[in-house]
Amino acid sequence: MIDYTHIDNLSFATEVGIVVKDIVGQTQYESSVHKEVSPFLNLLYALTNSEESCQIAFLYGSYQARRFGGRYIFYAPSGLAYCASALLDEKGMLRSGVLLGPFILTDYEDFLHFDVQDRFGLSEPDINVLHEAVECIPCITPKRAQALSEHLHYVATTYSIESEIIETVPKQTDFMAMTYPLEKEEELLTAISKGDIHMAEKTLKEILKQTLQHCNGNVEILRSRSVELIVLLSRAALKGGADSQKILEMNYEYMREIDEFMTIEDIALWLAIVTRSFTNHVFQFSSTRHTDIIYKAVDYIRRNYASKLSLQEMAEYLFISRQYLCRIFKESTGQTVGAYITYVRIEESKKLLRNSQVDIIDIPERVGFENQSYFTKIFKKETGTTPGRYRRERL
Repeated sequence: MIDYTHIDNLSFATEVGIVVKDIVGQTQYESSVHKEVSPFLNLLYALTNSEESCQIAFLYGSYQARRFGGRYIFYAPSGLAYCASALLDEKGMLRSGVLLGPFILTDYEDFLHFDVQDRFGLSEPDINVLHEAVECIPCITPKRAQALSEHLHYVATTYSIESEIIETVPKQTDFMAMTYPLEKEEELLTAISKGDIHMAEKTLKEILKQTLQHCNGNVEILRSRSVELIVLLSRAALKGGADSQKILEMNYEYMREIDEFMTIEDIALWLAIVTRSFTNHVFQFSSTRHTDIIYKAVDYIRRNYASKLSLQEMAEYLFISRQYLCRIFKESTGQTVGAYITYVRIEESKKLLRNSQVDIIDIPERVGFENQSYFTKIFKKETGTTPGRYRRERL
């Protein structure tokens, strides 16, 4: 059972509501702070007719939190934002979702104008009514939202992680000779390279169980196998896009730590922590960056790069203002929306240039550039060579 006292303390300390919902959307727990904002939520739902779609979004957010390692920030259809974390059962399946929110990631005026009035077509009197009550919802920065997401994840999962890992250690009477699970290592590496933290932890438990049986209780053999696993985890993290310098630093630290553990249980728990640490460094957008809006923006660009992309149309698709889209994209990714669009287009053009069956004069249009001249100019600026030379060198 989750300790609801800790959840309520987190809600009280952060002044943001928390609600726990099961997999069918039934409320299992509601913090006192969340109860205080319920009148405003009921008013907003009534004026926008968005309660049902918001309940669906809450379930979606909980499942996405499980998918993205227990941390997920998203917008509900009402325009309000939430952090989600997942509570899992003993089989690693979603048991319930913990939702921290609502909060606003812009300011009150932008929220009421862009996220509510423009989207739902409310009248000025309705907006005025909401304006009088909206200040019960906190306005926070994306950076603070990420910090809240991290704390929520910690509260939601720390209480169970040790028992979940230790239960994978077999009793000494269960040991039997068996082949080391190389195929499971491949599954683990795939999960790490994709940033799938839950699949990584599930596969690690299976590897630990079989490895411990294979080692027959010998701590030194397990320690040696752990070193091999760290090397493999490093490769997978690098393959998934992690920063090479950071991975080298982590490797150095972990290789020093491994000799400090004297029991099988300690090594098993430590390996679980190492796996989570490697996985958290995989995603290009990790640390700020499991913000729902960024993933949706990236997905929109990757699906529409061949078209004439408009910042205004993208912002409308995401139900936010153009200015806000530009600001949080730059804060989260370190580059502008335009720079990322160019990056995607250049990468796609490289794929086509490596295919001799594609006529080079057709490539600019297929990746979203206006004409051959502009494509050549941008391609050379980004790669240091012309499209024609790139093709000749690669073919």
